[in-house]
Amino acid sequence: MELEASKDNRERRTTGTQQRGRAARVVNAVLKAAAEELADVGYTALRVDDVARRAGVNKTTVYRRWPTKTDLVYDTIHSHMSERSAESFPDTGTLRGDLLAYFETLLKSMQRPLYRGILLTLNSHVDPALDVLAKKLRGENRQFRTGLVQRGIERGELPRTVDAELVADLVSSPILLSVLHHGEAVSSSYIQAVIDTVLTGTAANAYRGG
Repeated sequence: MELEASKDNRERRTTGTQQRGRAARVVNAVLKAAAEELADVGYTALRVDDVARRAGVNKTTVYRRWPTKTDLVYDTIHSHMSERSAESFPDTGTLRGDLLAYFETLLKSMQRPLYRGILLTLNSHVDPALDVLAKKLRGENRQFRTGLVQRGIERGELPRTVDAELVADLVSSPILLSVLHHGEAVSSSYIQAVIDTVLTGTAANAYRGG
């Protein structure tokens, strides 16, 4: 119940953050400063006073909109990793091209200190509310990848009997495992090999009726 109530508070707090004017500039400045602090010091060492100083605002301004550090970090992460839809993602014309573009963009983002700081925070398990956010974002990303595969199916690149979510998971698992759990650098050729192996195997199995 507490997490649900906190979620409602966050939704009310961020309502209207896209509005123009000084309020929007303050929100953007604070969220940018908080993201930079996360990248520099991590969640545990992050202090609202330091965020306010970095954003050039009074700390009471920050506390008025974000009563707790968790509230601030939650909104910071969500603002930088907002949900995207498969329909809005640039259509390269092929499923292979879409998946390759997606993972190359993702891995390029992971090289940025800001993105790494966010990922470390989401995997720190230091706050239940952030665990909820991490689960939500993982679900959104999985849904996004599934949408890319579904778009390929609708283009006729794979049979309609193919499970789009399974294909998306088979492509993403080795790539994300290498980066997030093993800390390995992943090359473009590796990404292409994974995508080609999964798509070729999926098509062959589906057309055989397997």
